[in-house]
Amino acid sequence: MAPMQALSRLMASFAVVLPIGLCEAQEDRQSSSSRGKFLYEEYAGCASCHGFDGTGNVEGLKLDPPPPDLTDCSFNSREPRRDWSAVIARGGEARGLSMSMPAYGEVLTAAQIDTIIDYLKTFCTDTGWPQGELNFRRPQITSKAFPENEALLIPTYTNDARTSTVTKLVYERRLGRKGQWEVAVPFATESGPALSSGIGDVEVSVKHVLAHRPASMFIFSGGLEAAAPTGKSEIGIGNGTWKLAPFLAAGKGFDGFYVQSSVKFEAPLESEAGENELLYNFALTVPVTKEKKGLIPMLEFNGITATESGKTELFITPQFYYGLVRRGHIAVSFGSQIPVSSERPFDYRLVGFLLWEYADGGLWW
Repeated sequence: MAPMQALSRLMASFAVVLPIGLCEAQEDRQSSSSRGKFLYEEYAGCASCHGFDGTGNVEGLKLDPPPPDLTDCSFNSREPRRDWSAVIARGGEARGLSMSMPAYGEVLTAAQIDTIIDYLKTFCTDTGWPQGELNFRRPQITSKAFPENEALLIPTYTNDARTSTVTKLVYERRLGRKGQWEVAVPFATESGPALSSGIGDVEVSVKHVLAHRPASMFIFSGGLEAAAPTGKSEIGIGNGTWKLAPFLAAGKGFDGFYVQSSVKFEAPLESEAGENELLYNFALTVPVTKEKKGLIPMLEFNGITATESGKTELFITPQFYYGLVRRGHIAVSFGSQIPVSSERPFDYRLVGFLLWEYADGGLWW
C-alpha cells in the first residue's frame, strides 16, 4: 500500500473514531447528570427540603435552621467532598449540623452518594471558585494558599536572654471567588532591665489564587503584605519603618499526606532599618483521621536569609492541630519552633493558635 494511501485511511479512521469517542464521553456526562438529578429529586427525595433549584426554598416548609442555599458558590465550594459524603451518609449530626438532615447511608450506596454530590455541585454555575479539597489545614508559620473567612488568636513565647510574648489578633475575609484580605494586630511584651509592652507593627495583606486544580490537588496563590510602624521600636517592639512583603503560597495533596509551602520577601522602606530578608517555609501534614474533630500531626521547616550578608537562620517546628468540634470550624494548634542552624536567634519558641472559621458557625455551637 502506498504511504499516502495508508495515511489517508488512517486520517479517515481518526475522523470517524474521534467524534464517536467525544459523543460517548458527552453521553456519559449527560447520563451521570441525569442519574444525579433522579437521585436528588425522586429516589432520595432531597428536593423535598432543598428545593428542585437547590435554594432551599420549598413552599409550605419551615425548618430551623433553614436548609443551605446550594446555589451559593461560596457555600457550595468551600467544604471538601468527604464532608458532603459524611453528611449524606450519616446525617447532619456527623458534622455538627442540623438534625433535620437525615442519614441515607442505608438507602444509598457510596457510588450513588458520589453521583448526588456531582449533581449538587452543578447548582454553583461558576467554576472559578477553588474547591474545598484544596483547603488544607493551617500550619503555624507557612502561609496558606486557600482564601479563608477566619479569625485567629496567635500567641507565641520566645525564650532567650530576653523573653518575649506576642499575642496576635488576625481577621481574614474572602474577596469574591479567589481573593482574601487580612489584618493582623500584635500585642507584645519584652522582658529586660525594664519590662516593656505595647502594640506591635500592624500588618495588612491581600491574597489572590493564581491557579487551582482540584483533580491534581494543587493550589497556588500570590499576595502582598504591608506592615505599618505602629510599634515602639525604641523598646524592641516593632521595626520603626514601613515594610512591604510580596509572597507566594502553594499546596499539594497526595495519597495519605499533603504539603504546603510559602516564600516571602520582606523589604523595609528605610535602608537603616535593616536588611531585606527572604523567608521560606515548608509544611508536611499527615491527616490520621478523616473527621474534622481530632488530632493531626504536622512538621514545618522554616528559614530566614538576609539577602545582603547571607546570614541564615533555620528552624524545625513540630506541632499538632486539633479540631475541637465535629464541624471543624473551631480548632487549636500548638508546637515549638527550634533553631537548627549555627545562627540561633533564640533558644526555643512556643507557638500556637486558636482558629475560628466564622462563616461555618458560631463560637458557641
